Parts: sequence; C-alpha cells; structure tokens
Amino acid sequence: MTFQRSIYIIIVSVLLSACSTTTQRQPPAGNPQQLWQQHQIQLQTIRTWQLQGQIAFISPDSRNSATLNWQQFVDDFNINLTGPFGIHVLTIKRSDNISTLILDDDRQYQGRNTQTLINQLSPIPIPVNELRAWIIGDPLTDDVQLDNYGRVTQANHPLGWHISYTQYQRVDNIWLPKNIIIQQDDMRIKITTRNWKLNATQD
Repeated sequence: MTFQRSIYIIIVSVLLSACSTTTQRQPPAGNPQQLWQQHQIQLQTIRTWQLQGQIAFISPDSRNSATLNWQQFVDDFNINLTGPFGIHVLTIKRSDNISTLILDDDRQYQGRNTQTLINQLSPIPIPVNELRAWIIGDPLTDDVQLDNYGRVTQANHPLGWHISYTQYQRVDNIWLPKNIIIQQDDMRIKITTRNWKLNATQD
C-alpha cells in the first residue's frame, strides 16, 4: 500500500466519521413530554408557510399520487395537486371566508365550509381542516407517542385518523415532518414534504 493511498483512506475515514457524528444528533436535555410542550410553542409561531412535496392516496382498490404545493397564510390557503407533466388534479383554496374547490375538469364550486365542500364533491376524503396542523407536526390530540426529542411519532385523532410521523427535518431551527402517514380504516394518505419556506409572504 502506497503512502498516498494510506493518506486517502485516512481522510475518507475521518470524513465518514464526521458525517456520522453530524447526522446522529444527540437529543436535547429534558424529558420527552417537556420537550414536546416546548416544541408546540414553536409550532404555534408558524402562521404562514409554503411547501412542496408528494401526496399519495391509497385504498384497497386504488392508488393515486400527485405533486403537492401548499401555501398557508394564517387562515387562508391554496392547496394545489398536480399529476404527471403538471396536469391539474385538484385545487382547494380559501380566501375571505370562502372556500373554492376546482376539480380536474376545471369545474369550480364554492362554499363557506371547506370540509363540507370536499365531502360533497371530491372522491378523496381529505381532512383539510386538520391537515394544515398535522402537516407541521401538531396532531391536535393528547393521545400521542413521543421520541427522545419530544417529537410525535404516533397519534390517534378523535375523528378516527391515526397519524404516523416516520421522519423529521430541521427547517429554520424547527423540527418539521418529512414523512407522514395518515390512516383511517383502509384509507391511507402518505405525504412527503420538502422545500419548506416559513413566514412566507402572500403574493
């Protein structure tokens, strides 16, 4: 083994060791329940945000997936689902206390209650009123399991939905979910989030 090759192996070993150290972050001090309470306070500061990701709806009879683009501005939002090649699938938006649902054939429907509108017109049961909290990591229930960081890993919502947070990511020093599985009976909704932008301004 040459000297140059030995140095190369040592450098690679050090780099791999450094990568391992940074990815295996030590949990902060405190018990999980206390850390969860602190984390909830952080989540309450998130009033506006934007994200991109993927969403899939899985049932025994079908599996449908789409690209997810979500803009949230306090109580107003714009949720846009697109399929391959950017084909429009579904848009749900709320502004000035009016909700609008735009289907894949561009038909538009409006109402004051977003969930009622979805239940009447969409074949996919999207719990949109709760989803805007679930997607940032707040399951809206005390029936939760926590990891050592005080982050929710499993939750049971009173409406009958089971929520699993399988992976988190750091965004502006806040832990936010990366992979979420939401399940009720034989319906599953899988979400992968990316490209978070917190405190986003409305165009």
